[in-house]
Amino acid sequence: MKRLIASIISVLMILLLITWQTGGFESKIKAETPPLPKTPELPGDVQRAIKIRVPMIEEAVGTIQSRHKVDITPRIQAVIEEIRVNAGDRVRQGDLLVRLDKRDLEANVGQAEQALKAAEANYRQAVTDHQRNLELLQRGVISPQEADNSRLRGEVTSATVGQTRRALEQAKVALSYAEIHSPVSGIVTDKLQNVGDLAMPGRPILQLYDPSLVRLEAPVREALVRFIKVGDVLDVKLGTDERLTTGIVDEIVPQADVASRSVLVKVLVPNATDLYSGMFGRLLIPTGEEEVLLVPEKAIERVGQLEYVLTPTAHGPERRFVQTGRKSGERVEILSGISENEPVLIPDKIRTGAH
Repeated sequence: MKRLIASIISVLMILLLITWQTGGFESKIKAETPPLPKTPELPGDVQRAIKIRVPMIEEAVGTIQSRHKVDITPRIQAVIEEIRVNAGDRVRQGDLLVRLDKRDLEANVGQAEQALKAAEANYRQAVTDHQRNLELLQRGVISPQEADNSRLRGEVTSATVGQTRRALEQAKVALSYAEIHSPVSGIVTDKLQNVGDLAMPGRPILQLYDPSLVRLEAPVREALVRFIKVGDVLDVKLGTDERLTTGIVDEIVPQADVASRSVLVKVLVPNATDLYSGMFGRLLIPTGEEEVLLVPEKAIERVGQLEYVLTPTAHGPERRFVQTGRKSGERVEILSGISENEPVLIPDKIRTGAH
């Protein structure tokens, strides 16, 4: 009995010790559930996502090229003595561009002049001899055959005079080729040879283009060519800043590229004098209409590469991540994230331009 009482007392003492260590004998503060923090309301305008029909636009990437490009090529073989322009210079029609070494050509002209003088002298002598022979023939001093021979010599020397005269004209024309003038007004795009090089026919020295006649040349997919015809007015974006303007379809090459399955379309861009050959451009091809979901562009907020809108709820603005598409004026297309007629918030700090 004594052992049982001792065991009970030991257990009670252990329980009292545990209760004391856990604060069982201390006064408690009544627990209360704290209020949940409210999402602060963000003032702003509320607009709804709307669906509208907009034109379907396909883009074709192309390159700016001049409609009128000219290779300045010599007609004779000679050493280049002077090039009076550089790449980027503007020239007018008739301006002197290149001067070739013309000493050999001047010598050829001199030889042709001397040959002409000799031929003319022979012709005059032949005419004089023939007139004399006619008088002698009337007197019976010479035979008719000798008179005919003198007449033939006159005709031969006359033909020789004509031949040497044409040779002189050719030599003078060749001499004029020593100076190469601009056939058109334009801009020098490249200088392919330098002073001292041997100019040869078929090998360009300079390249020019007319900046007043530029075209956007774009390969267009076969499936899109049916939406285009010569004379159509299409929108084009030019340069890295994608400046929007209009162009006129000038030519559709009637042959498709086998590798890319595309057709080359050339669109004339008038009054684009600040463009250069080789610049980047886009051709916008309308292919019909489609229905798109739009929200104001100012409603889109960005965090890094993520985009979201704020939708008003009973507990305050809610963040909804979205995927955007093309711009349409002051609105932007929503590909996913919200549905039609859902409200979106345009915060005052965005609407007023504050940062």
